[in-house]
Amino acid sequence: MLVWPRTSFLGQLSDDTRQAALRLGTRRRHLAGEIIIQEGARSDYVVILLSGLYKVVGLTEDGREALVAVRIGGDLVGEMGVADGEPRSASVRAAGAGEILRIGERNYRTLLSTYPDARAALSQAMAAKLRSATRRRVEFATCPVSVRVARVLQELAVAHGVHRDGILLVEVALTQSEVAALVGATEPTIHRVLSSMRENNILRTGYRSIHILDEERLAELARL
Repeated sequence: MLVWPRTSFLGQLSDDTRQAALRLGTRRRHLAGEIIIQEGARSDYVVILLSGLYKVVGLTEDGREALVAVRIGGDLVGEMGVADGEPRSASVRAAGAGEILRIGERNYRTLLSTYPDARAALSQAMAAKLRSATRRRVEFATCPVSVRVARVLQELAVAHGVHRDGILLVEVALTQSEVAALVGATEPTIHRVLSSMRENNILRTGYRSIHILDEERLAELARL
């Protein structure tokens, strides 16, 4: 049985509303690398991520791909486009195997009009995304790169971290270029910041994972 974080869209729903949502739309399993939502496409459906890890990516003006956010099972994606009818502003790509539920716009709107807690969960999800985007924009202008990296690592740890043997394991496969995109810095700068954190035993990087060795020191860096 799948269990979703309480802060996710599905995690905030009552059992009855959650079951109603899961009966809608079409379930589909996918492999790593598959595009779940394509930037520029029509916005006539939403997707509930049932399991797996997903990267929200957008194209820059010079055609490069930049990582915008990370999403996990229980999250809702594609709701912005359905809300305003505009083409998709970013793509959602699966970072690993998983399962999704695609719900057409008509069924989605029926769900929202029938179940008040679904509307509340949607509002919470959209507000959280807006707060995150606003906070990151302010950080880009005012905070050193080391602080921005520490805060991103904290966000990932809260959303995806699991404690094992006294170490906080974050199983999110991010390249240094993707971390650079998240914090608005160059890749060489990110390399220096992460190297410093490793040398100071704050974290250890592994295959498709980050090991937070000292949560207190990471929090201190994030507060600077």
